Amino acid sequence: MQHIHLPFGGALWELSNYPCCPVLRSRHSLSTLPFYSITLWIILGVLTFPCCVQCLIFKVGVLGPWNCDPYYAKSLPAIASRLAVGRINEDFSLDLGCTMDFVILQEACETSKALTSFVQYENAVDAFVGPTNPGYCNAAALMGKNWDKSLFSWACINYELDWVQGYPTFARTLPSPTRVLFSVLRFFSLANIAIVSSNEDIWIDTAAKLASALRNQGLPVGIVVSMGNNDTMLENTLLSIRNAGEIKVIIMCMHSALIGGVQQTSFLIKAYDMGLTRGQYVFIPYDTLLYSLPYTNTTYFPLQNNTKLRKAYDAVLTITVESDLMSFNEAYNMAKRFGELMLSQEPEQVSPLFGTIYNSLYLLAKSMHNARRTGKWFSGSNLASFTRNITFSGFNQNIRMDAQGNGQTDYVILDTDGWGSELYRCFYVNLTLDKVLFAGTYIHFPAASPPPSDSSCWFDPNAICAGGTTNPHKIMLNEKQIFDFAAEIQLEILLGILSSDWMFKSSLVLDLIKGMKYLHHREFPHGRLKSHNCVVDGRFVLKITDYGYNEILETQKAPKETPPPEDLFWTAPELIRDHESPRKGTYKGDVYSFSIILQEVVVRGAPYCMLGLSPEEIIRKVKKPPPMCRPTVAPDQAPLECIQLMKQCWTEQPDRRPPFDQIFDQFKLINKGKKTNIIDSMLRMLEQYSSNLEDLIRERTEELEVEKQRTEKLLAEMLPPSVAEALKTGASVEPEYFDQVTLYFSDIVGFTTISSLSDPIEVVDLLNDLYSLFDAVLGSHDVYKVETIGDAYMVASGLPKRNGNKHAAEIANMSLNILSSVGSFKMRHMPEVPVRIRIGIHSGPCVAGVVGLTMPRYCLFGDTVNTASRMESTGLPYRIHVNISTVNILRSLNDGYKIEVRGKTELKGKGIEETYWLVGKSNFTKPLPKPPEIKPGDNWQDMMTEEIKSIFRKANRQVDKPKI
Repeated sequence: MQHIHLPFGGALWELSNYPCCPVLRSRHSLSTLPFYSITLWIILGVLTFPCCVQCLIFKVGVLGPWNCDPYYAKSLPAIASRLAVGRINEDFSLDLGCTMDFVILQEACETSKALTSFVQYENAVDAFVGPTNPGYCNAAALMGKNWDKSLFSWACINYELDWVQGYPTFARTLPSPTRVLFSVLRFFSLANIAIVSSNEDIWIDTAAKLASALRNQGLPVGIVVSMGNNDTMLENTLLSIRNAGEIKVIIMCMHSALIGGVQQTSFLIKAYDMGLTRGQYVFIPYDTLLYSLPYTNTTYFPLQNNTKLRKAYDAVLTITVESDLMSFNEAYNMAKRFGELMLSQEPEQVSPLFGTIYNSLYLLAKSMHNARRTGKWFSGSNLASFTRNITFSGFNQNIRMDAQGNGQTDYVILDTDGWGSELYRCFYVNLTLDKVLFAGTYIHFPAASPPPSDSSCWFDPNAICAGGTTNPHKIMLNEKQIFDFAAEIQLEILLGILSSDWMFKSSLVLDLIKGMKYLHHREFPHGRLKSHNCVVDGRFVLKITDYGYNEILETQKAPKETPPPEDLFWTAPELIRDHESPRKGTYKGDVYSFSIILQEVVVRGAPYCMLGLSPEEIIRKVKKPPPMCRPTVAPDQAPLECIQLMKQCWTEQPDRRPPFDQIFDQFKLINKGKKTNIIDSMLRMLEQYSSNLEDLIRERTEELEVEKQRTEKLLAEMLPPSVAEALKTGASVEPEYFDQVTLYFSDIVGFTTISSLSDPIEVVDLLNDLYSLFDAVLGSHDVYKVETIGDAYMVASGLPKRNGNKHAAEIANMSLNILSSVGSFKMRHMPEVPVRIRIGIHSGPCVAGVVGLTMPRYCLFGDTVNTASRMESTGLPYRIHVNISTVNILRSLNDGYKIEVRGKTELKGKGIEETYWLVGKSNFTKPLPKPPEIKPGDNWQDMMTEEIKSIFRKANRQVDKPKI
């Protein structure tokens, strides 16, 4: 509390915590002053002090685990706060009426201790930036409400805090991470989520609150688990995710590996080792949602220095606050250049959370400015409220708040290219438009496409989805629950399809009477009985729900709320009139509620639907008779005894309402003792029909699945699996550059001559037999068959899946195996004719892409393709012709390849180059066919052609020779 001495007759003015209300304290007794003097001094004080002056210094507590968590310490909270407060106090656009100051408050890393320490900060500051641990955010917000001090937090994901009436002093300084995640997951149609945390309390609680918030949005969070303290526990965690069902997204609540987070690094490497980063899951870091991660021209050394992490990170999508003004690094370095940071020593690494702390303090200052401008106190609720419609330039991005005080700051989705150590912007997340927009770079999914999409109904608040959990906004049912949907249907909904037959109605009513009789026999009034709370199962048995709810509210001492008039239709008049009535209800009140439900069943309509009055008017009349206001039921809508019973149950005098034992006996008389389960037989028929229908659907589904598998297998044989998967999902396949691949070409020597001397079907058989032999060889090597055209056979290694420097060895080994198998190959129709092939190999860069829409083909382009083709066309029979680029790679492997110099060879379009023969390998023991003797200057093509024709003529003469 600041004291200011003023020259007004020795009076001492104290600036209180409430503006416009200075406290006058005299050094003399007030009783000695005349009344007019006191009044004069008060008027002078009010006129002298500008409205909304509260204090000379407004102190903000910046709350976080700065001492106990080294990663949070990297955000340099004191330096970030000093920079923000310094700029705020010098900002001429801000009229605060006081000076802002800050103090760094320590938050323990254990949630219980963090809450304990927070309680002690009540009188330390005027407002809080924090907490950072969602585990005690609700409790802290309630304390802030009691203290009337605002909490400006970027980390409290707790969705309950959005209830302004319950938490009026709480404000978010960033958009809710749940909202951002929901937008991204909706865009990719990925709903099934697992959440993994590291072992610290702050992250375990973050994971739990995140799961609760996502479930509140209607998304199925299948598993929430911590990663454990050792390698075995980590492996078990990943196994539990693998076995959890249709998980598509894994959200990692822990410090990002990009800022040195050891736990996330271990988690991703173990996932990579277990084969979980190949595209079946999308991994999303949670903590990057809380700050602006730099990405432009930024190399991340954890990726650069760890091959496994770099490969695993290909399965990670990083969502972070957009840097639309400048990157975090640029903004930080600029402040350092201008001498604003006052660093005692240069830190090794600064966390981008630095910028979030800065922006939170500036948002608080903007709110103070708005409150003062409108003449409001700096109370906690006012400061939280005046965050609405604020826009300002933050540390390195524009900060925007909408009319409800919700953050509208943009986010971006970042991805790696699969092999580098930089991040690239792929999509914008525009929260103002509630859209995800393409930013110019496609995401590099490990499997070339995202995981199979989930049903869009998960993102539709009015839809029913398969899954098996429930939340306040959505009914989610598994397959069995969908089949037995009636088990979850409310009576009030069922009334609109319900048969007008009395036996159907009485069956439901009798179930209701039995249920209430059971509760009352156990001295348990319901207190909330209405048609909302009656559900009907798959056998049309009515069941009562929500009993005991009032006891829970009473135990928790929850404040009473005034329900809307339409919710009071089932409440007895005496309870409506008595605001102090027991919340748990009364037996006679339950009987009244039953009578209104009976009216709904009889007329198949809402309570009082026949009166044509508004709910407010109905409740007013019920509350203050006479005349007594009740529904009217026509005599032909139910047996007369039933209508009389209904009127007894809603009589104005509670003592005259019959107990449920008597109601039960009277209702049995109404039905003349007949059992009311006559629909069992019909239900059995329906169940039989349903069972038959299930069998038929299952049979058709199995047939469809078989055909689908055939189609997918055929597609996978025509195109690379990653490309096929992308085309199936409708995604575009961008051309891809490969810096090092090895290509193989081969053809059949004399194929034109063989074709001219054979029938077309014989040529087809020849090629089918030969290429089936080749295909069998390919299965043992890391290669991809590109295409066959006529007798030409093309194979590549190093694409579409990169394999380091193994591509040349894979093609060389495959070529030796193919050549060996051709040596013993025989044509069916002419086994005497030798099938000689010539092979060309070349290594280098190329581009691969899908060409065409009707019959898409995976094609290769570039000079490497042309050169490999020239190596084949200038080769010789039974020879493997190799270019120097491939020879250099094979020699570097020191794997025993036997290479001979062929000499100078003219390659069309390339000039004359030194080329080589691959003639074997030290550990290759299979026989290779002997190349024909060809002397320099020989026209070997004519020699081969003449040989083939000669064998064909000889074979034909043998066929034409007359038999003896």
